[in-house]
Amino acid sequence: MHQQLPSIGPIHAQHAVSDTPSQRDLAEDLAWARLYRVVHQPPAAAEVVKYMDGNPEAKSRNEALYLLARQTLHTKALADEQNERTVAFFRAIFVSAPIGALRLVKSFFIGIHKVFGRPEQDLQASQPKARVSKAKARIDVLGKVPEVAQTLTGFAPSSPAVVPEAQPADPAQASRSSKAA
Repeated sequence: MHQQLPSIGPIHAQHAVSDTPSQRDLAEDLAWARLYRVVHQPPAAAEVVKYMDGNPEAKSRNEALYLLARQTLHTKALADEQNERTVAFFRAIFVSAPIGALRLVKSFFIGIHKVFGRPEQDLQASQPKARVSKAKARIDVLGKVPEVAQTLTGFAPSSPAVVPEAQPADPAQASRSSKAA
């Protein structure tokens, strides 16, 4: 059933290629085989993509390697995004949640204190009075002496200071204002 085609002799291209590969060809094949093994590691994949994006001929000869490298980089990007989401989740649980719980407990106790605590007047009365400065205390003691009391009342902030009325710089205005009065 199967017919054999007649042999027409060796093809022209077969004469140019020797049966034993050269050392350079072996080294090149080993390098590509090594790249196929390490292309699943993101740093190696990034280098392969960078090289092949700059060399379209190598990209067309080794499309499978290029696609594996791109897939590795895409997988790494997806894994990085998942890691970021996981870290954000745990950060929310272990950092934000306790802070929110503490705020809730604080507001709870403040609310209980407002409902069942003493009125505001009692709170102000129970607080200690602010310390009076030594200078203020000394002035109060000296203010009880009659001669000093008269001098101190001239400096008291409750007495309004008398400010002389401003005189106009123009004599014509001065005469008008005195006639108007």
